[in-house]
Formats: sequence, structure tokens, C-alpha cells
Amino acid sequence: MAINQGKYKPTICAIDEVDDRSYKLHNSQDEMAGKQQQLQQIEGSETAPLTTNQQKLHMDDGSHLTPKDLEAARQDALNEVSGGGGAGGRTPAANTPNSTHPSANGLRALLLPGRRSFDALMSLSRKRRILYVTTACLCAMLLLIIILLVAFWPEVPFYLRAPLCLEKECVESSRQLLLWANTSKSPCHETYEWACGNFASDYAQNDYFVIKRGEWNYKTYNEYQELNELNRFISMLPNSGEGAYSVESTVTSLYRSCREIDSLDKSQSDLLLRRAIKSVGGWQAFRDSHRLQDWDYKKALPHLYTKYGIFPYFKISVENGYTNPHDYVITLDEGDIGLPDKYFYGSQVDEEVVRGYKLLLRDFAINMGIVSREADLFADDIFHYERRIVKHIEDAKASGDRQLNKLMRLADLKATAPSLPILESLQTIFPKTKITEDTEVLVRDVEVLNALSILLSTSDKKPINNFIIWSLARQMLPHLSKEYRILAEHFDHAVYGRTASYPRWLICSKVVRDWLPFAVDALQQQPAHQQFETPAISRGMNKSHGNEELLRLMFYSLRSQLQDSLGQAKWLEPAARQFIQKKLIEMRLQFGIPDEVLQQSSYLADYYTDLMLNNLYFVEHLESIWTFRRMRMEKKLTTLGMLDVIVSEMYTRDNPQAIAYSNKLNMLLVSKVLISSNYYDYQYPVAVNFARIGTDILEALIDNFSTFLLQFNAQSADLSDAAPEIRYAQPDVNCLAAGQPPRLAHELSELSANALKSFHVTLSAARTAARSLSSFVSAIDAGNAIQGAGIDQVNTYEALGLTRRLRVPGLRSFNENELFTLAYMQQHCSTTIADKDYARIKPHVESQLAERYLFNATWQHIQFLPRSTNCAVSEASCSNLL
Repeated sequence: MAINQGKYKPTICAIDEVDDRSYKLHNSQDEMAGKQQQLQQIEGSETAPLTTNQQKLHMDDGSHLTPKDLEAARQDALNEVSGGGGAGGRTPAANTPNSTHPSANGLRALLLPGRRSFDALMSLSRKRRILYVTTACLCAMLLLIIILLVAFWPEVPFYLRAPLCLEKECVESSRQLLLWANTSKSPCHETYEWACGNFASDYAQNDYFVIKRGEWNYKTYNEYQELNELNRFISMLPNSGEGAYSVESTVTSLYRSCREIDSLDKSQSDLLLRRAIKSVGGWQAFRDSHRLQDWDYKKALPHLYTKYGIFPYFKISVENGYTNPHDYVITLDEGDIGLPDKYFYGSQVDEEVVRGYKLLLRDFAINMGIVSREADLFADDIFHYERRIVKHIEDAKASGDRQLNKLMRLADLKATAPSLPILESLQTIFPKTKITEDTEVLVRDVEVLNALSILLSTSDKKPINNFIIWSLARQMLPHLSKEYRILAEHFDHAVYGRTASYPRWLICSKVVRDWLPFAVDALQQQPAHQQFETPAISRGMNKSHGNEELLRLMFYSLRSQLQDSLGQAKWLEPAARQFIQKKLIEMRLQFGIPDEVLQQSSYLADYYTDLMLNNLYFVEHLESIWTFRRMRMEKKLTTLGMLDVIVSEMYTRDNPQAIAYSNKLNMLLVSKVLISSNYYDYQYPVAVNFARIGTDILEALIDNFSTFLLQFNAQSADLSDAAPEIRYAQPDVNCLAAGQPPRLAHELSELSANALKSFHVTLSAARTAARSLSSFVSAIDAGNAIQGAGIDQVNTYEALGLTRRLRVPGLRSFNENELFTLAYMQQHCSTTIADKDYARIKPHVESQLAERYLFNATWQHIQFLPRSTNCAVSEASCSNLL
């Protein structure tokens, strides 16, 4: 019976097999004992104990029990099992999976609520269970998604939270940058496509695709925009002014005469050419000319210099001296030759250029009535004689003992170069100036003039006569009838490649700008002064004043950074560095023509009172323009007032620049036409202005460092002549050619000193501008003044809008450094126009490397540029760069 009694004792397994409601059988120790007695009495009878399944069917569901009662019953049952064995004198069986061990009951207690939920779920219908489970899974998945989103939600970039500039100037600057850029490309691996990916297509889709020979680049694009605006401005000028010869009428007359050049036919051009040739003594190729024994080059050269401003053999100009106070002095240098550079007279040159030049000489002679065989001889004679001139000059420069930039008395110079008619030429060019043998002149290279004198004394009259006549004709060809202009265009095709001819309006706008620069700038400044400038009212600072104020701040920042860069230039002598830094500290800034000049109504008219453009044909204006220039050049030898000096420094140069440096005044001269154009605006991003006009200013200053060194050498007896300049002007070619096409190192070694210097200036200016931008932005953020500016920085920064960190539309993700990189690299965008490898000969034609070479070189050697776009940076730095 004991075995049977133990057989029906509830265990963990038994409880798991039946419903939880069976716990009511164990509510008390008395109930258990009574059941055992009852089982003993009825054992073997019909009322046998119920089986487990029967107990499931007959057991009370316990629905009348509360959860608290059930918990109390469970606890009593556990107490009974743990204590009843000892009371009954029975030894509990070993622990089995069905035994009532306390730890197993504790586990069941933890699982009991889940068990109840499961039972409740199972009591539902099948459809409801599926709906319940599906809803629970969806809620769990939603909770998981929310947790993942919170954990991995990206942070909003700063540039998306930064304010956006929507002013028209910001939109315009963004339009200019995005016009050529392809920002979808990688700046690290596709740098050119990133900065200039749309440059070629923009060039092809517009109407200026015919106006540049050889290479269309950023500078020629700006030149086209400038000339297009000038053409529009000239068309609005009145044909006549207050007087018979007003400045406005002079400008419009010159432009109209240039546009009507086709009225000159071949016969009239022949007549004009023959008249000019006769004025210099005639040409031996003409049958009706005088015998050569009656012709004297010492009479022909002074006449050619004085009447036409053409300078074979030696050139005459008026430049600043190198000793204080840097007064104007007559300067002598080597003369002009027919081809663009001495390089083309070498043995390994572009044969196409040489063939084109000889063809030009031959066709000119044939058009002048020379038979074909003699025309071929004329072409060969001219080319070989010019090659002799180049060889004499190069041999003189290769000599060890050279005297450079030396002041000499004309008497001493005559002893050095007796065959050159220098004194006679100066006396005819400057008739109002007393020129004697005691007059001092500045000679660029004494040995070169000596070599040219030897060449003249050892040459026959025929090649000298041919060379002088060709020098005269070469300048007149582009302004004669169509038959002669075509000859010049064919030669241009040989140099630059075959492209369409320039439109006439562009040529004439360029002629007006180059021949009358002061008149053009003065007339363009005056309307803005009289009509469009209004006092600064509640709207704040106007464009003109704002542009000048920001450019003044930029100038002082650039100057300060340039001083710091010079301090680190160990390749310059310490004394020379100090001298240049002193020049920079004392340098001043001038914006355009002084207001005092424009306020004098008669100043402009008096300036051009000696210019008379009443000739019948356009080519005859060459004489009038040179006569006017020669008179202005002679006035520089007299005592001038400050206003006259500024105007003279800006507009009496061979090629007036929008940004130029005056050695006499130690002043940086910036054209107001430039700072009022779309190229620059004080409301553009600061980085864009530094990349554009900032680098232009630095290039103008660094380009004059060689002049500073010449002044230093002239004023210091301790250093040898030009030694610092030679080291300065010769950068490390092998370093600069690293990473470039293999042939570039060889080509760089053959470049002229001017081309290498231009390369050095470009890289140094870009590097210094990038550093200056960083210091400029830091000063604004800190509220510090720009060194040397001497302004109320708080009010100035606020008025110019420099304290606002506004992003540019379309380039919102670009910070200041990235904007600078993009804007600067776009300055070297280019595309070849014609079917010619112009990039190889461009350094010899324009004394500048091809823009594609400069693009690669600046990206590689200016670490700031790739670093700003998080690209790999080459730590190697070339020597002799600022």
C-alpha cells in the first residue's frame, strides 16, 4: 500500500501533465491523509482511484479561487512536500526529473505567468491566435526598427544647417563656378574633370569659339568678356563732343576707321607700302630703286625709330632707374626679330612654323612685284640673317663677363658699340630733350649691344636693307588690304593652328583698348561716377565703395603673408630679404585713375591734344599713334606732378595691365574697370576673391621681385650684380617636372628665363594666396585687425558682410578652402582649338606654360589644394618657391 500511496503523489512532472487546477488536491496535510485512508479502504473495489486522465476530467476548475489563493495553495504544497517526508518516516527517493525538488518548483514559479498567457492564447480560436501572433511580431519588428534608427541615424552635416546666401552676387558667383565644374567627379582621381569638366562644351556652345588661336583658357575668356563690353560701350559714345576733337570723337573715329578697313584695296596698299619704304631710303629689290652704295643704314634706322616706332637691332624706351629716387631714364635693349622667340631659329624647332614664316616672306615679296625666284631668295636671306642676329646675341649672353643694367655715358657707349647709331636716334626721338655724349642711359646688356655692333659692321648692305624693310612691312601687314592681311593670317595658322579669323569687332575693340588705354578707362569711369553712383543711404555700402574696402583689406593681408613667406625663403640673401620686405611695408595702393584727375574737365582733353587721327586710311594711324606715344614718353624725362606720374605709370607702358606695380611710386595700381566687372565683387565668397584677384595681385608683386633685387644690387656694393636675381629666377626644373609628362623636363630646360620666371611666379602666388586666405578668415573669426590696415575692424567686417558664414547656392557643401581650390583650379581650365600641339610651343610664343601643365603642376606642388578636398598630398616641396 505504501507503494501505491506514493504512486499517486503529485510531482513536478505530474503537475505538468495535468491542469494547474489539480493543486486544490494538496491544500492541506489533512486532506492528503484523508485521501490516503480512503484509497486504502476502497482498494480493490469498484470505486478504484481515478487515473490521471480521469482526474483531469473530474477535477474542479478552481475558477472560484483568486490568484492570491492559488499562490498560497502552491506554497503550502511545496512546504508539505519538503516537510512531509520527514514526518512520515519515509526516506525520499532520489532526485529524478519527476521529483519535487525545491529548485525545480522555483523554476516553475518563474514560468507560471508565461504558462498562463500561453494557455489563454491556446484557448482562443485559430484565426484569433494567428492575428494575435502576427500583431505581436509586427510590434517587435517595429520596436527593433526604431532602436536601429535611433542608434544609426546620421548626424545632419553642418553645411545643411548653415545659413544660405541668396543675394544676387552669391548666385552669380555660384553660376560662374558651376558653369565649368563637374562636381559629380572625384577631386582626387578626376581633378581636371571636377574643376573644368564643362569648360570645353561651354566654349563650343557659345559664339566666341573663333576668337582665340592655339588655346582657349580662362584669361582669354575674361579678355573676350572685357572686349565685348568695350565694344558695347563704344557703340553708345557720341560721335562728336563739345569740341571738334573731343576724346569721345577720337575713340569712335578710331573704331570706325578700323571697321572700315576693307575700303582699302590692293593698289592703295601697294602705294602706301612703297611710300613708307621710300622714306627709309628704298628697297634694293625694286628695279627703280637707287644703288645700294647710296643707301646708309645709319640714316634709315633713326628715321624708322622716330616715325614708326619700329626697333630692329636695338630698342629705345623710358623706364625707371634702379637707384633712388628711381627717376625715369632712357633705356636701351636688344631689338625685335620676325619670329615670336629665338627658340625658332634653333636646330630642333617646329618646322611648320619656319616653313610658314618663309612662306610669309615669299608671298609678301611676290605681292610687291618681286618675281618668284627672287622672292624665294629674299625669304631665305631674311631668315638666315635673323638667325645670325640671334646667334650673336646668345653668344654674348653666354660670355662669362657681362655688364647688366649699367648706366653709361653715350660717349662710352659709342666706343663700345660704334656701328649702332644710338646718339643720332635719341636726338631725333626726343627733339625737345637735350641729348649729348654726356647723357647717361641705362643699358640692359652691354655685351649684346657690342655684338650687334660687330654684326652690323661685318654685314653687307643687302641683308641689312632687306631686314629693315621687312621690319617695316611686318608691322603694316595686319592693317592693309585683305590680300596682305591673309598673308599674316596664314602665318598665324602655322604658329597657332588653323582656326577661323577673328571677327572684326573684336580686333577693333582691342586696337582701341591698346592704342587709347587712358581714354577708354577715363570714359568708363566717368559715367559710373556721374550717373550710377549714389550716396550710401540706408541700404548700406554701395558696390564701388565695398569693392575698394574689401580689396584694401585683401591687399594688406596678402602683403603681410608675402612678408612671412619671404622670411622663410632661405634661397635669398638675408639682406636682400630685408630689402624686399621694407619695400612691401612701404608700398601703397591706388584704385584706378585718381578722382582729382577725373574732376578736372580739361585734363583728359589736354592729355590727347597732340593726337590727331584725321588720316584717310587706317594704316596711316600707325604713324599718328606712335608720334603721340613718343611725345608722352619724352614728357616722362621732365619733372612731373604726382597725378601725372600716376597716369604715366598706368598708361605709357607697352602693354598696360589691369594690375600693375609702379617702381617709381612703390605703388600697386589697380584698374577700376577690373574691380567693377563680374570678375570680382565684395559680396562674392571671400575664398573666390582670393583665388582670383588675390592671386593676380600676388603675381604682380612677385613678378617685380627681380626688379627689387636689381635695386638692391644697385644700392649695395657688398653683393655682386644680379647674383640674387639669378638664383631667384631659376626654379628647380627637375622638381617642377615631377609627375608631368616625361618630355616636360626637357622642354622646361629649353625655356627662356622669362618663361621659367612666369612658371615660378604662378606657383608662388597660388601658395601664398592660400596661406593668406587662412590667416584672413582666422582674423575675421577672432575679430582681429588685419596687420597694416589701420581700420575699425568691427564695423568694417560687419559692413562688408565678412562675419556671416553663408553658404553658396549649388555649392553648399563647399567650405572656404574647397571654394578657393575650385575657383583657383578653374583659372587653369583650357581647351585646344586648332589641329596643332600648341602646348609644346606656347612657352616660346607667349612666355607662359600651357594651362594644362600649370593645372597639374599647381595641384601637385601646392599642398593646400589637394588637402582642402581630403586628397593625398605630396609632401615634397620644390626649392625657390615662396
